[in-house]
Amino acid sequence: MSKSISYDGYFKELLDGFPDDDVVALINGLFGTTYPYDSKILRLATESHFDGEEKRSDTMLRIGKDDYLVEVQSENDESMPLRIFVYQYRAALQHRTTLRADYLRLDFPKTVVFYLRSNKNTPHELTIELKLPDSNIVSYKVPTKRLSEYKPEDLISKSMLIFAPFYSMLFENKIAKNPADVEKLRDIAVFLSDGIKERLHKEEISKNTADFATEALRCILKNVLDKAKVNHKEVDEVMEAVEKRYYLETTRQRAEGKAEGKAEGILEIALRMLGRGKSVEEIVEDTGLTHREIQRLQLQ
Repeated sequence: MSKSISYDGYFKELLDGFPDDDVVALINGLFGTTYPYDSKILRLATESHFDGEEKRSDTMLRIGKDDYLVEVQSENDESMPLRIFVYQYRAALQHRTTLRADYLRLDFPKTVVFYLRSNKNTPHELTIELKLPDSNIVSYKVPTKRLSEYKPEDLISKSMLIFAPFYSMLFENKIAKNPADVEKLRDIAVFLSDGIKERLHKEEISKNTADFATEALRCILKNVLDKAKVNHKEVDEVMEAVEKRYYLETTRQRAEGKAEGKAEGILEIALRMLGRGKSVEEIVEDTGLTHREIQRLQLQ
């Protein structure tokens, strides 16, 4: 996962990597719907062109007969009502247009704006009004949600798992003012990593989903710590604590599974080879473990 993309970009990448049942759960959580997890999802194009200009919303989905737009926002933006209207209009024009010689209907997607960062000025809803040529005014509301409204345990649920990696963003300003909050952030990150791992063990999420979520949690956590100028030693300690909770344990489980019935597991063999000063390449060749798995073992 690229470290150069924006937080909004992380969301798009996660959404692309999550299987359909997790995405259905996300829509249920954000919009209060009750679609079965095996509902068919159509991932609609988010790009639209108008007057030579390209616009791209975060996500457009179709479940059954309904279209959904989820816009993830890192900062307050006074132009958000306009942006959302443009996204909705172009989505309707592209995907939901009924046109006859004497009739035009545009079906706007159901929409929510999710703020990763928020403050007292962050709106709880957006109001969009259209004054029509006959002087009628059409007014509607677009709901917003804030990451700060959720507790870490909320984000482990199937419907909100995609937002778990972003929770460390809530500590960006806190750490700068109170360095002791680094320990609190570490404990929360470990809790979230454990929660993802537990749901994987219970087969409630796929291995691919768990890997995507954990890698995003790690990368965003590192970005937050670096931005807060936490010293390198503390950063390394926090990252090691989080990585051990997921990567090393899942590596151990895979290794033990491969070595079932044998006197020694592959993991133990690899650890002994490391202790004897064997190179990573030699261990890869002899055990079948990956370079990354062996590098994780070196952190023990």
